[in-house]
Amino acid sequence: MTEREPGKLEPSEPVHPLVAKRHRLSSEWFYEFCAKYGVDYPDEATPEQEAEYQAGLDSIYARIREEAAAEKAQQDD
Repeated sequence: MTEREPGKLEPSEPVHPLVAKRHRLSSEWFYEFCAKYGVDYPDEATPEQEAEYQAGLDSIYARIREEAAAEKAQQDD
């Protein structure tokens, strides 16, 4: 392995589009939720609001899992 210069980042592996989509949707939900309830972080909200936040994340992850399964099924055909 070669030594890298300090402060230089190594090129990373390309990120799968669904990973990028999951990250984008999760970030959008985070900011939307925090703005809606006037908090900096979801754990500063009430337990009911936190449950709403978690349900939103669960929905995002479920949608991405469905898309990944459909993509895999399409590749297997």
